[in-house]
Amino acid sequence: MKPAQRIVLNTFATYTRAVLGAALALFSVRWVLNALGQTDFGLFSIVGSLIIFIIFLNNVMAGSVGRHYAFAIGQGDTAEVNRWFNAALSIHLCIAVFLTVVGLPIGEYIITNLLTIPADRVAVCILVFRFSLVSAFVSMIAIPFVAMFNAKQNIGELSVWGMLQSIMTFALAYSITHVSGDRLLFYAAGVVAIIIFIQVIQIVRAVSIFRECSIDHNLWFDRKRLTEIFSFASWNLIGGLGVTLRDQGSALLLNIYFGPKVNAAYGIANQVSAPTNQLAASMLGAFAPEITTSEGRGDRKRMLSLSLRSCKFGAILVMLFAIPLMAEMDYVLKLWLNEPPIYTALFCQLILCAFIIDRLSAGYMLAVNAHGRIAGYQLTLGTSLVFTLPLAWLFLIFGYAPTSVGVAFIITMAACSIGRIFWVRHLFSVSVRIWFISVFMKCVVVACTATLAALAPRVLLGASFFRLMLSSIASVAAILLTAWFIALDFKERAFITRNTWYALSKISSVLGVRK
Repeated sequence: MKPAQRIVLNTFATYTRAVLGAALALFSVRWVLNALGQTDFGLFSIVGSLIIFIIFLNNVMAGSVGRHYAFAIGQGDTAEVNRWFNAALSIHLCIAVFLTVVGLPIGEYIITNLLTIPADRVAVCILVFRFSLVSAFVSMIAIPFVAMFNAKQNIGELSVWGMLQSIMTFALAYSITHVSGDRLLFYAAGVVAIIIFIQVIQIVRAVSIFRECSIDHNLWFDRKRLTEIFSFASWNLIGGLGVTLRDQGSALLLNIYFGPKVNAAYGIANQVSAPTNQLAASMLGAFAPEITTSEGRGDRKRMLSLSLRSCKFGAILVMLFAIPLMAEMDYVLKLWLNEPPIYTALFCQLILCAFIIDRLSAGYMLAVNAHGRIAGYQLTLGTSLVFTLPLAWLFLIFGYAPTSVGVAFIITMAACSIGRIFWVRHLFSVSVRIWFISVFMKCVVVACTATLAALAPRVLLGASFFRLMLSSIASVAAILLTAWFIALDFKERAFITRNTWYALSKISSVLGVRK
């Protein structure tokens, strides 16, 4: 399969997975909330958040391992890829054991002594925490295996397993409404069992189809490779911590100034925006391996071209979901929650806007990661995002509304995007003008046209499901038409047409459809 065909096929697969997962997750939230009740639902969220650092570390390490795999694959050295795999496996085993041994007593102490938990639910919460820790342990060990799927650009299979996990979790959410006994314990055990089941399948599949995943104890604890993995991951950790501090710190500020009701609005906004984040991540996941592989084989021109296209395609694909949702946010929230907390709609719209701004330069983030010199870049990124907190605090001190925190998100995200553009100029001598004309100006035209199309039905019709459908169809049609005839150039249209037909033929053959 040609690289271009693989990118399009992977984009189809990851986008489908993200859309399906988002739809199932949003539907299942109400079932779980009704079945558990507000108290147990809150306890599940609080106890689960105790391992958020482990999950965050998993994501950072996966990005570091995948980058080194893809770079070695680009060089065409299978033995080198296997050496990276064994080094990664050894370090992830050690980290998993360390985090479990240290995290278990700390987590149980926090549950027992620091959190506000009804006395009769403490024992159950400790069991839920232990379940979560087991799933985090297995996920950490699975990283070197799962990262090989991404590096080898076998993302279609990962998407299938991801969709299976979403369906199984959806079925679990439905079944919990018919279960007697302790539903919190049943749901937590079910979620962990599904995660472990999928991870074990991915490990077995990786060992069976990738010869680079052969385990050789003599290649473990390779100091040179361990140092490189840790170095790359540690700098990525800075940027990732910026995101975590921004999100958690903003929630704390809102709680201090306005109390839990505004926190509820902010939390719902993050849930609504999560599908958009998944769609954005799916686009990056499709392009990232080929970008890094191109850099590894010395084809920098292709690497930069793919990075620029990733900026444009990523922003447009996110707009397909975000713009119609932003236009009808009030009605969607009432349809979903009946009586959403005050400020929820505006919080959602501002955070979605920040996501679109982020996608405009996200492809350049892949270019910097492929290059490998990420220390200064991650310092720029992390600092820009952390500045969200003092800026939001300043807004609140001057008496602005709670939603001013969302404005701070947009400002610092714009600063982060500008930082990416200038880092690419510094590292690769790429003119800022190329990005401004090829990505920014064209995406602005697409966004403005789609927004007008989405808002037009509001002038003629009152809030209703029919208006929601009409607004969504008009917006999506405007995005597709404007993108095709204005945002994309001739080569990009030919690229999409040629490889989309190939992807559809592959999907049809898999499904057994006769053309």
